[in-house]
Amino acid sequence: MMRIGLIRNPNSQRNRRIGDRLGEVVVPRQVELLRIDAATADDVPAVVREYGARGVTHLIVDGGDGTLREAMTALPPAFGTRLPMLSLVAGGNANLATSDVGGAGHGPQALQRLLDALASGQRGHVAERQPIELRWPDGSRPPVLGFFVGAAAFYKGWKLALGAVHDRGFMHGPAVAATMAGALWQTLAGGPHSDWQAGTMMGIAVDGAPEREGARFLFLATSLHSLFNGLWPFYDHGDSPLRWLDIDAPPPRFVRSLPGLLRGKPSHWMRHSHAYRSGGAQSLALRLQAPLVVDGEAYTAGPYGFVELHTGPRIAFYSPSPA
Repeated sequence: MMRIGLIRNPNSQRNRRIGDRLGEVVVPRQVELLRIDAATADDVPAVVREYGARGVTHLIVDGGDGTLREAMTALPPAFGTRLPMLSLVAGGNANLATSDVGGAGHGPQALQRLLDALASGQRGHVAERQPIELRWPDGSRPPVLGFFVGAAAFYKGWKLALGAVHDRGFMHGPAVAATMAGALWQTLAGGPHSDWQAGTMMGIAVDGAPEREGARFLFLATSLHSLFNGLWPFYDHGDSPLRWLDIDAPPPRFVRSLPGLLRGKPSHWMRHSHAYRSGGAQSLALRLQAPLVVDGEAYTAGPYGFVELHTGPRIAFYSPSPA
């Protein structure tokens, strides 16, 4: 008997639209399915602890990137070094991780296909990833595990998109993307968000090298191997587990840089411009004056503004073969 734990966020965007239709799912007799809903991020750690205590060997996360972030963060305290395999049902808005590690789809049909595949022993697709572990060196709070980190303009765009959500009452991906794209265009055109070009003061040290301090237009880091629609603004990272992008403020010739930057193919002049840097690392030490965003949630630095990015534990993600 395979014991599977389901964490479902009923308030994630797709799940809210379709409602609770899991009664349509027929659980195979080879499977014991445990289900506990987690309506908020604060609910997730208790669910993971419960599943750890009950010997769950496979964890299904039905929600968005925020639900996955909280579930991964809670795994080591609840399971120790014997982490369960994870599967993703895309119940959220962005579901960035599923574009890389794979997922079952969304809705009750996706869950049914996943359970049937697991019960039958279908090989499917297994991807191993090490999420980024965000640490506070002063121990002011426990680490957070996530896949995508952004600061400077990324944080400003996140705040702008969040304001649009609150003002207009929606959280659809195209609307948020349009808000951020509009702000970026106004930045380039000298509109009301042109102060973004002034940047945010940061200090960044790669793998223990001396810190490089200055105004940053944009900082990004990920431990994923791919994003969506061919977007990949990282280069020169090799096989290093952390891939990072660091752009000075103001960004020179930014419009001209975008086509190559978005595909991870910098032009000759970008490589010789010290304002654009990208690479790979085992760890990154950041000194911040503003929060950074991890998988859709903002976090502030500890005293003196220090946080660190390391590679977290290795997690296996299973997705069924395409129908």
